[in-house]
Amino acid sequence: MPTFQAPRGMRDLLPEEAAGFDSLQAVVLARAARYGYPRIDTPVVEDRKVFVKASGEASDIASHEMYDVAHGGEGGLALRPEGTAAVTRAFIQHGLHKAPAPVRLSYWEPMFRGQRTQLLRYRQFWQWGLECFGAAEPWPDLEVIEFSAGLFAEVGLTELELVVNTVGDTKCQPKIREALVAFFSAHRSELSAESQRRIETNVLRVLDSKDPKDQAIARAAPKPLDLVCDEDKRHFTAITEGLDRLGVAYRVEPTLVRGLDYYTRTVCEFWLTNPEFTRAGHIAVAAGGRYDDLVETMGGPSTPGVGIAGGVDVLYYALKQEGASVGRDTNADVYILSAEQGDGPDRLQLAGPLRAAGFTVAVEYSDRPLDRQLESAVKHGARVAVIRGTPEARGGHVIVRDLVKKEQRVTKLSAVVTEVGRHVRKRSAPRVYEGPGNPDEHEPGTAGEAPYLRDDRD
Repeated sequence: MPTFQAPRGMRDLLPEEAAGFDSLQAVVLARAARYGYPRIDTPVVEDRKVFVKASGEASDIASHEMYDVAHGGEGGLALRPEGTAAVTRAFIQHGLHKAPAPVRLSYWEPMFRGQRTQLLRYRQFWQWGLECFGAAEPWPDLEVIEFSAGLFAEVGLTELELVVNTVGDTKCQPKIREALVAFFSAHRSELSAESQRRIETNVLRVLDSKDPKDQAIARAAPKPLDLVCDEDKRHFTAITEGLDRLGVAYRVEPTLVRGLDYYTRTVCEFWLTNPEFTRAGHIAVAAGGRYDDLVETMGGPSTPGVGIAGGVDVLYYALKQEGASVGRDTNADVYILSAEQGDGPDRLQLAGPLRAAGFTVAVEYSDRPLDRQLESAVKHGARVAVIRGTPEARGGHVIVRDLVKKEQRVTKLSAVVTEVGRHVRKRSAPRVYEGPGNPDEHEPGTAGEAPYLRDDRD
């Protein structure tokens, strides 16, 4: 066994997985941009109270799942366990509530929770998310759900189910809690120890219990949808009718709640339905809802909000389980070989124009015999070898060998990019900055000019 291993519940993303995550990130963020949700990045370390205040002291996150951080005597910090509270903190701190409403933001970030590890549940995991601040209408709720359904269709995930519910707004939730406390108190002795505790702390979470005995009792409990105010019912009806009109399949799940205290009205989850992922309960590939009181709870002005977050790890492995291709081939398509010894700079010089043209190119560093170099190129998954230093490949010529078809051609150096392009495809290079279509529309602070906000404490 190796001396050092990744911490329990965390793992390394090896090249194939990392490439898959990169591809999913490109799809998610491009889709978010098309919906008008620019990206925000928050620190991986936050004030611990950000999450306690947002999620509630009785939540799993606040009570036992956060990774506490201390440095140089400075405590009270934690690794970020979820995205909404951190984005809300940034929304308030930087005065984004003063910007024209609604304010739409997206993110793609690693999260950390000291949770019990199980299938598709890790202690370091990645999430994408959308947050919309300043719109009380039901349409942003509908939009983030439609965004997610469309995203899963875009990447090819088919084995999933959308479930929705409402938990009422702040005015109605006391009535719901009172009814649930009365019901579950009458069945206290039949509930798990965890659900017995939740009767006193957050009785809505009893509906969310994973214990089969609790679930059987919860099915007979009063339903939040039957207890919410008429205004909440109209809000929820607008969403379900909107889903019908948009052709998004869903099911109303009367016991659906979310594990964080800040949710009001709409809650939704996308559950995986592949039998591989349903043996131990429901696994959500995305979940979210409305949080109309969160900004005010965290010290900002009264501002409605709604959002959704998706698990990248869950999405990746669900796609793999369905047999979908995710990511790209991580092997270099082209290998530079040479029959000469000690000509490393020449090999790199030969690779340069090919790389600049968009080909993925690896260089053989050794002075091994050419047949051994060719064998190594094949083992590394290369499709083309460009060979220099042989009697045929002199005087401004190289050999371009197709390692799949096992055919080769002597080519002028000036034509090597064209010849390699006959055998493998170029890959587009990312751009550091993409400005507005019309240069006259350029404004200070746009992407690529000032990526970080100034911290007044510095």
